[in-house]
Amino acid sequence: MTKNIYIVRHCKAEGQEPQAQLTTLGEMQARELVEFFKDYQIDRIVSSPYIRAVGTIEPYAQKYNMPIEIDRRIAERLMSKQLLSSWMDQLESQFPLADLNPIDRISSEDKRTRAVQAIQDIESRDEENTVIISHGGVIPLILDHYYSGSRFHRLTNPDVHLLTLDGKRTKVNRIWVP
Repeated sequence: MTKNIYIVRHCKAEGQEPQAQLTTLGEMQARELVEFFKDYQIDRIVSSPYIRAVGTIEPYAQKYNMPIEIDRRIAERLMSKQLLSSWMDQLESQFPLADLNPIDRISSEDKRTRAVQAIQDIESRDEENTVIISHGGVIPLILDHYYSGSRFHRLTNPDVHLLTLDGKRTKVNRIWVP
């Protein structure tokens, strides 16, 4: 059976800490995602525990009366205990260094392993169409695992990639057009 996993980067948020809320723009983007996903027949929703990730998919989950399952394996890596104005540069600098341990003491390779295990767990289930909501520090690790060569590319807030797994072939396509 073909599995479609929609990998969503959260909408625009007020910061990078776990409790960061969506901005007003981010809330509007979350409502746009409801419209975006309306024809996809989503069977399951899995989210990072971070408030901005849950807030990204909450309008969809409420509209279609679906639970949001939390999976810490797709949570963002904590790069600093302070708000970083240059967080994208900090994140980008980590990708060539798989053994770099940021403040949360999780290396890129450890994070990749955990995130990919979450995807494999989704693949082993019966649901055909699953949405996962994650972060800019995790999604490139997942994409690189399934489509080597995408080491790092800038994602938008939000962003959506479709990972299609059919047992023989794997396809990754960016399906969000900002």
